[in-house]
Amino acid sequence: MASTLADVLKEIDSIPVPNFVVTKVIELASKPDVSAAELTSIIEKDPNLTVRIMKLANSAYYGLPQKITNLSHAIMILGFKTLRNLVIGVYTYDAFFSFKLETTKVSSEDLWWHLVSTAIATESVSNATGFINKEEAFLAGMLHDIGKVILAKLFPKYVDALITLASARSLTYEQAEKEMEFPDHVFVAKYLLEKWKFPEIIRIPVEFHHNPGGVQDESFKDITAIVHASDVISSILNQKAAGNYTLPIMKKEAWTYLKLNGTTFLDMIKSTRDSMKKSDSFFRI
Repeated sequence: MASTLADVLKEIDSIPVPNFVVTKVIELASKPDVSAAELTSIIEKDPNLTVRIMKLANSAYYGLPQKITNLSHAIMILGFKTLRNLVIGVYTYDAFFSFKLETTKVSSEDLWWHLVSTAIATESVSNATGFINKEEAFLAGMLHDIGKVILAKLFPKYVDALITLASARSLTYEQAEKEMEFPDHVFVAKYLLEKWKFPEIIRIPVEFHHNPGGVQDESFKDITAIVHASDVISSILNQKAAGNYTLPIMKKEAWTYLKLNGTTFLDMIKSTRDSMKKSDSFFRI
Protein backbone atom coordinates (compact mmCIF):
# COMPACT_ATOMS: atom_id res chain seq x y z
CA MET A 1 0.00 0.00 0.00
CA ALA A 2 1.23 3.47 -0.81
CA SER A 3 2.63 5.26 2.19
CA THR A 4 3.15 8.82 1.02
CA LEU A 5 0.96 11.52 -0.47
CA ALA A 6 3.07 11.45 -3.62
CA ASP A 7 2.45 7.71 -3.97
CA VAL A 8 -1.31 8.21 -3.58
CA LEU A 9 -1.41 10.99 -6.16
CA LYS A 10 0.59 8.87 -8.57
CA GLU A 11 -1.98 6.09 -8.25
CA ILE A 12 -4.87 8.50 -8.75
CA ASP A 13 -3.16 9.96 -11.80
CA SER A 14 -3.16 6.48 -13.33
CA ILE A 15 -6.97 6.66 -13.63
CA PRO A 16 -7.87 7.53 -17.25
CA VAL A 17 -9.56 10.86 -17.85
CA PRO A 18 -13.11 10.76 -19.23
CA ASN A 19 -13.24 10.08 -22.97
CA PHE A 20 -13.84 12.77 -25.60
CA VAL A 21 -17.63 12.36 -25.62
CA VAL A 22 -17.99 12.74 -21.85
CA THR A 23 -15.53 15.65 -21.68
CA LYS A 24 -17.29 17.48 -24.51
CA VAL A 25 -20.75 16.94 -23.01
CA ILE A 26 -19.57 18.43 -19.69
CA GLU A 27 -18.20 21.42 -21.58
CA LEU A 28 -21.19 21.99 -23.88
CA ALA A 29 -23.95 21.50 -21.31
CA SER A 30 -22.69 24.50 -19.34
CA LYS A 31 -22.79 26.85 -22.33
CA PRO A 32 -25.92 29.02 -22.61
CA ASP A 33 -25.83 29.06 -26.42
CA VAL A 34 -25.43 25.33 -27.07
CA SER A 35 -28.06 23.69 -29.27
CA ALA A 36 -29.74 20.30 -28.96
CA ALA A 37 -28.24 19.40 -32.34
CA GLU A 38 -24.69 20.06 -31.07
CA LEU A 39 -25.17 17.92 -27.97
CA THR A 40 -26.84 15.17 -29.99
CA SER A 41 -24.01 15.04 -32.51
CA ILE A 42 -21.46 14.53 -29.72
CA ILE A 43 -23.37 11.82 -27.80
CA GLU A 44 -24.20 9.90 -30.99
CA LYS A 45 -20.48 9.35 -31.55
CA ASP A 46 -20.81 6.66 -28.87
CA PRO A 47 -23.63 4.25 -29.92
CA ASN A 48 -23.51 2.23 -26.69
CA LEU A 49 -23.81 5.40 -24.61
CA THR A 50 -26.70 6.59 -26.79
CA VAL A 51 -28.69 3.38 -26.24
CA ARG A 52 -28.18 3.53 -22.47
CA ILE A 53 -29.10 7.21 -22.27
CA MET A 54 -32.34 6.49 -24.13
CA LYS A 55 -33.12 3.64 -21.74
CA LEU A 56 -32.63 5.91 -18.72
CA ALA A 57 -34.62 8.76 -20.29
CA ASN A 58 -37.56 6.39 -20.78
CA SER A 59 -37.34 4.90 -17.30
CA ALA A 60 -40.11 5.09 -14.71
CA TYR A 61 -38.01 7.57 -12.72
CA TYR A 62 -38.81 10.41 -15.13
CA GLY A 63 -42.38 9.24 -15.70
CA LEU A 64 -42.73 10.89 -19.09
CA PRO A 65 -46.18 10.62 -20.71
CA GLN A 66 -44.80 9.47 -24.06
CA LYS A 67 -41.81 7.42 -25.15
CA ILE A 68 -38.72 9.34 -26.20
CA THR A 69 -37.51 8.00 -29.52
CA ASN A 70 -34.33 9.98 -30.22
CA LEU A 71 -31.64 11.98 -28.44
CA SER A 72 -32.78 15.36 -29.72
CA HIS A 73 -36.21 14.71 -28.23
CA ALA A 74 -34.65 13.59 -24.95
CA ILE A 75 -32.59 16.76 -24.74
CA MET A 76 -35.59 18.97 -25.46
CA ILE A 77 -37.78 17.21 -22.86
CA LEU A 78 -35.28 16.58 -20.07
CA GLY A 79 -32.90 19.48 -20.63
CA PHE A 80 -29.19 19.77 -21.34
CA LYS A 81 -28.00 19.37 -17.76
CA THR A 82 -30.14 16.32 -17.06
CA LEU A 83 -28.68 14.66 -20.19
CA ARG A 84 -25.23 15.70 -18.98
CA ASN A 85 -25.94 13.99 -15.67
CA LEU A 86 -27.03 10.80 -17.43
CA VAL A 87 -23.87 10.78 -19.55
CA ILE A 88 -21.65 11.28 -16.49
CA GLY A 89 -23.65 8.66 -14.60
CA VAL A 90 -23.06 6.05 -17.31
CA TYR A 91 -19.36 6.94 -17.50
CA THR A 92 -18.94 6.86 -13.71
CA TYR A 93 -20.60 3.45 -13.46
CA ASP A 94 -18.50 1.96 -16.27
CA ALA A 95 -15.23 3.44 -14.99
CA PHE A 96 -15.58 2.62 -11.30
CA PHE A 97 -18.52 0.33 -10.52
CA SER A 98 -18.82 -2.21 -13.34
CA PHE A 99 -16.25 -4.56 -11.85
CA LYS A 100 -15.80 -6.45 -8.59
CA LEU A 101 -13.61 -4.70 -6.06
CA GLU A 102 -10.86 -6.58 -4.24
CA THR A 103 -12.18 -5.31 -0.93
CA THR A 104 -13.97 -7.81 1.31
CA LYS A 105 -15.72 -5.31 3.59
CA VAL A 106 -17.60 -3.15 1.07
CA SER A 107 -18.79 -3.81 -2.47
CA SER A 108 -19.04 -1.69 -5.60
CA GLU A 109 -22.81 -2.38 -5.56
CA ASP A 110 -23.12 -0.87 -2.08
CA LEU A 111 -21.08 2.21 -2.96
CA TRP A 112 -23.03 2.75 -6.20
CA TRP A 113 -26.30 2.42 -4.27
CA HIS A 114 -25.14 5.12 -1.90
CA LEU A 115 -24.16 7.54 -4.69
CA VAL A 116 -27.40 7.05 -6.62
CA SER A 117 -29.61 7.29 -3.54
CA THR A 118 -27.82 10.46 -2.45
CA ALA A 119 -28.36 11.97 -5.92
CA ILE A 120 -32.05 11.05 -5.75
CA ALA A 121 -32.28 12.52 -2.23
CA THR A 122 -31.00 15.88 -3.54
CA GLU A 123 -34.19 16.19 -5.59
CA SER A 124 -36.35 15.70 -2.49
CA VAL A 125 -34.27 18.18 -0.49
CA SER A 126 -34.19 20.69 -3.37
CA ASN A 127 -37.97 20.51 -3.74
CA ALA A 128 -38.51 20.94 0.00
CA THR A 129 -36.16 23.93 0.26
CA GLY A 130 -36.95 25.67 -3.05
CA PHE A 131 -33.49 25.19 -4.53
CA ILE A 132 -33.67 25.72 -8.29
CA ASN A 133 -30.35 24.26 -9.52
CA LYS A 134 -31.57 20.70 -9.06
CA GLU A 135 -29.47 19.24 -11.85
CA GLU A 136 -26.25 20.55 -10.28
CA ALA A 137 -27.24 19.18 -6.87
CA PHE A 138 -28.07 15.81 -8.44
CA LEU A 139 -24.65 15.57 -10.09
CA ALA A 140 -22.81 16.67 -6.95
CA GLY A 141 -24.77 14.06 -5.00
CA MET A 142 -23.85 11.36 -7.51
CA LEU A 143 -20.14 12.25 -7.27
CA HIS A 144 -19.87 13.20 -3.59
CA ASP A 145 -18.33 9.89 -2.45
CA ILE A 146 -16.49 8.98 -5.64
CA GLY A 147 -13.32 9.11 -3.54
CA LYS A 148 -14.46 6.03 -1.59
CA VAL A 149 -14.66 3.76 -4.61
CA ILE A 150 -11.36 5.09 -5.97
CA LEU A 151 -9.65 4.27 -2.67
CA ALA A 152 -11.32 0.84 -2.66
CA LYS A 153 -10.11 0.23 -6.21
CA LEU A 154 -6.54 1.43 -5.67
CA PHE A 155 -5.98 0.53 -2.01
CA PRO A 156 -8.36 -2.32 -1.07
CA LYS A 157 -6.40 -3.43 2.01
CA TYR A 158 -6.53 0.09 3.42
CA VAL A 159 -10.29 0.33 2.90
CA ASP A 160 -10.85 -3.10 4.47
CA ALA A 161 -8.84 -1.97 7.51
CA LEU A 162 -10.84 1.25 7.68
CA ILE A 163 -14.20 -0.56 7.50
CA THR A 164 -13.03 -3.07 10.12
CA LEU A 165 -12.19 -0.18 12.43
CA ALA A 166 -15.54 1.50 11.78
CA SER A 167 -17.38 -1.75 12.52
CA ALA A 168 -15.41 -2.55 15.68
CA ARG A 169 -15.89 0.92 17.17
CA SER A 170 -19.30 1.84 15.72
CA LEU A 171 -17.93 4.76 13.69
CA THR A 172 -18.91 6.43 10.46
CA TYR A 173 -16.57 5.99 7.50
CA GLU A 174 -15.45 9.61 7.94
CA GLN A 175 -14.72 9.13 11.65
CA ALA A 176 -12.68 6.02 10.93
CA GLU A 177 -10.69 7.91 8.29
CA LYS A 178 -9.60 10.41 10.91
CA GLU A 179 -8.00 7.55 12.83
CA MET A 180 -5.99 6.45 9.80
CA GLU A 181 -2.90 8.25 8.51
CA PHE A 182 -3.92 8.31 4.87
CA PRO A 183 -5.50 10.81 2.43
CA ASP A 184 -9.26 10.67 2.91
CA HIS A 185 -12.01 10.13 0.33
CA VAL A 186 -12.85 13.85 0.18
CA PHE A 187 -9.26 14.73 -0.72
CA VAL A 188 -9.24 12.07 -3.44
CA ALA A 189 -12.54 13.27 -4.94
CA LYS A 190 -11.44 16.92 -4.82
CA TYR A 191 -8.17 16.12 -6.57
CA LEU A 192 -9.86 14.06 -9.28
CA LEU A 193 -12.67 16.53 -10.03
CA GLU A 194 -10.18 19.37 -10.30
CA LYS A 195 -8.09 17.28 -12.67
CA TRP A 196 -11.19 16.54 -14.75
CA LYS A 197 -12.09 20.27 -14.81
CA PHE A 198 -15.51 20.04 -13.18
CA PRO A 199 -16.97 23.46 -12.30
CA GLU A 200 -16.88 24.81 -8.75
CA ILE A 201 -20.63 24.34 -8.30
CA ILE A 202 -19.95 20.59 -8.40
CA ARG A 203 -16.50 20.53 -6.75
CA ILE A 204 -17.34 22.66 -3.70
CA PRO A 205 -20.28 20.56 -2.40
CA VAL A 206 -18.25 17.40 -2.98
CA GLU A 207 -15.31 18.85 -1.05
CA PHE A 208 -17.43 20.13 1.85
CA HIS A 209 -20.26 17.59 2.04
CA HIS A 210 -19.07 16.57 5.54
CA ASN A 211 -18.31 20.14 6.56
CA PRO A 212 -20.95 22.46 5.05
CA GLY A 213 -20.04 25.19 7.54
CA GLY A 214 -16.59 25.39 5.95
CA VAL A 215 -17.91 26.89 2.70
CA GLN A 216 -16.93 30.55 2.49
CA ASP A 217 -18.58 31.50 -0.80
CA GLU A 218 -22.23 32.32 -0.14
CA SER A 219 -23.25 31.14 -3.63
CA PHE A 220 -22.26 27.55 -2.80
CA LYS A 221 -23.65 27.25 0.73
CA ASP A 222 -27.11 26.11 -0.33
CA ILE A 223 -26.02 23.33 -2.69
CA THR A 224 -23.43 22.10 -0.18
CA ALA A 225 -26.01 21.95 2.61
CA ILE A 226 -28.35 20.06 0.27
CA VAL A 227 -25.72 17.46 -0.64
CA HIS A 228 -24.82 17.11 3.05
CA ALA A 229 -28.47 16.54 4.01
CA SER A 230 -28.91 14.08 1.13
CA ASP A 231 -25.84 12.11 2.20
CA VAL A 232 -27.35 11.79 5.69
CA ILE A 233 -30.72 10.73 4.26
CA SER A 234 -29.06 8.05 2.13
CA SER A 235 -27.19 6.76 5.18
CA ILE A 236 -30.42 6.62 7.19
CA LEU A 237 -31.93 4.43 4.47
CA ASN A 238 -28.85 2.16 4.33
CA GLN A 239 -25.94 3.21 6.51
CA LYS A 240 -23.57 0.34 5.67
CA ALA A 241 -23.74 1.06 1.91
CA ALA A 242 -21.66 4.14 2.68
CA GLY A 243 -19.32 2.24 5.01
CA ASN A 244 -20.94 3.70 8.12
CA TYR A 245 -21.42 1.70 11.29
CA THR A 246 -23.30 4.41 13.10
CA LEU A 247 -25.64 7.01 11.65
CA PRO A 248 -24.00 10.29 10.65
CA ILE A 249 -25.51 13.34 12.29
CA MET A 250 -26.60 16.27 10.18
CA LYS A 251 -24.56 19.37 10.94
CA LYS A 252 -26.44 22.09 12.80
CA GLU A 253 -25.31 24.83 10.40
CA ALA A 254 -26.77 22.97 7.40
CA TRP A 255 -30.01 22.23 9.26
CA THR A 256 -30.33 25.91 10.16
CA TYR A 257 -29.29 27.19 6.73
CA LEU A 258 -31.93 25.06 5.00
CA LYS A 259 -34.52 26.02 7.65
CA LEU A 260 -35.47 22.41 8.30
CA ASN A 261 -37.63 20.94 11.02
CA GLY A 262 -38.37 17.38 12.07
CA THR A 263 -41.50 17.05 9.97
CA THR A 264 -39.83 18.39 6.83
CA PHE A 265 -36.86 16.09 7.30
CA LEU A 266 -39.06 13.01 7.71
CA ASP A 267 -41.01 14.03 4.61
CA MET A 268 -37.74 14.27 2.64
CA ILE A 269 -36.76 10.77 3.75
CA LYS A 270 -40.16 9.40 2.67
CA SER A 271 -40.00 11.25 -0.66
CA THR A 272 -36.53 9.85 -1.33
CA ARG A 273 -37.64 6.32 -0.51
CA ASP A 274 -40.65 6.67 -2.82
CA SER A 275 -38.50 8.01 -5.67
CA MET A 276 -36.04 5.16 -5.27
CA LYS A 277 -38.83 2.67 -5.96
CA LYS A 278 -39.00 4.12 -9.49
CA SER A 279 -35.27 4.29 -10.05
CA ASP A 280 -34.28 0.69 -10.75
CA SER A 281 -32.76 1.76 -14.09
CA PHE A 282 -30.26 3.96 -12.26
CA PHE A 283 -29.13 1.16 -9.95
CA ARG A 284 -28.72 -1.13 -12.99
CA ILE A 285 -27.31 1.47 -15.35
